[in-house]
This record gives sequence, C-alpha cells and structure tokens, in this order.
Amino acid sequence: MSIILPRARLGVVLSAGNWPVETYFRGYAPPTLGIHVTRMRMGSGGGRPADEVERDVLAGCALVAEAGMDLIDLQATGIAMDRGPDGEAALVRAMTEATGVPAYTATQAVVEALRLLGMRRLVTIGPYGTAAAARETAYLEACGFSIADAVGLDLGDHSAAVPPEGWVAAAREHDRADADGFFFSGSDTRMLEAIATVERALGKPAVTSVQAALWAATRRLARKIGEFDPSPDLGRLFAAHEARRPARPAPRPGC
Repeated sequence: MSIILPRARLGVVLSAGNWPVETYFRGYAPPTLGIHVTRMRMGSGGGRPADEVERDVLAGCALVAEAGMDLIDLQATGIAMDRGPDGEAALVRAMTEATGVPAYTATQAVVEALRLLGMRRLVTIGPYGTAAAARETAYLEACGFSIADAVGLDLGDHSAAVPPEGWVAAAREHDRADADGFFFSGSDTRMLEAIATVERALGKPAVTSVQAALWAATRRLARKIGEFDPSPDLGRLFAAHEARRPARPAPRPGC
C-alpha cells in the first residue's frame, strides 16, 4: 500500500451532527491535501448567543491549529449568515488572530465561486424553512447578488437523507429563465452529488457550500498542493481555468 503524505493541511470546523462534509472533502480533495476535522455545537438560527457560538468556533480552530494547519475553514454557513458579511469578516479575523493560521468561511467561498462563474441573479435552494431562506437572501443581497427565487424545503433533521435526485428535481421545478444559476445551501446534505447533473440538464452553473469551500482551499493552497485533476462531479467551478492557477493572495474577508 502506497501512502501519499499531504503537502498542505486544511483544518475544518463544522457542526457536530454533520457527516457529509468530511466524507466529500476527503473523497474529492487532491491526495496532497490533508483534511483535518473538528466539531462544535450547532450555532445558527439564533438559538444560542453569538458570543457563545464564537467561543466554540475559536475553540475548534485552536484544536485543529495544534496539528499544524496551513488554512482553516469554518464550514457553518448559518453562523456566518446570521452575522452578515461584516460580522462574518470580524469572526474570520478573530479566527486568524487566535491561531496565527489564515482562515475563511464556506460562505465567503460561495461568494468567490458565484463571482468567478458570473452568477449575479440566483435561485437558492435549501433544506430548511422560510427563516433560513430569508437569512440567506439577506446575506447574498448584501454581497451584491439578486435572488430570483429563495426555496426553503423545510426538511427538518432529514436533509442528509434526501438523495441527489431529490436536489436535481428541486432545481428542475424551481428553474427560472431570469436566473444565472443555482446556489444550493446546506452542508449537511448530498447536494454536491447533484451538481454535475443539474448543470448538464439545465445548462446553468450550480454552487454548493461544500463544493465551494473545498475549491477555495485548493485555490489558496495551490502552490503547495500542485497540479491535480478534479472530479467532473465537482462541476463547472472546478473546471474553471482559475481553479488550477497558482493561488493569489486570499481575498480580504467580507463581500
């Protein structure tokens, strides 16, 4: 058995009940990128005070940083969207200052991905209800996007049980002629497996927070990771020429 040791290490902080993220990151990351995951309590939706959530985020960052990370990803879109772009940027600064490791959030990665793909007017599709959809709309509009339709499927705790075909069907049902593409929100889902099918079937780009966060890591760490051939499952985002260029300096946090 041949073991490829990573040239770069990504630390990922995610909510305790989430299993799809590390499965997809480890399955689709280049072999030269090590994925190191820690968990925190669920923090979005206003159920816990913001300062308490931030303490949990920073504690998670400190844990993965001890293993010598090159980069840290907060894979918790709800936490970032609760705060809005400015509050999110402040949280990212706190993560970096606390650990000495560059950091970003999945939502920052989504914004970068949408802009790279030229997506300005979006259909958003998520597993939660109208409150979560409204929060996503407010965040994306603050970043300069417009929303053609915000779809909240209100799946409760069953989002990870929906097969990829369910997300493809949702995209077909809610496609809009005036939309540039789709943003599928929600890390605790199998949305990523639907991306390539949606893009082929509907002729529009599609972005998920998991796909975008992994892409953002490979972009930032490109010099260490080296060349790799991303899976076609990852869609247009990874096929874009810039996905394989040497990384530029990380964008300043916020929109």
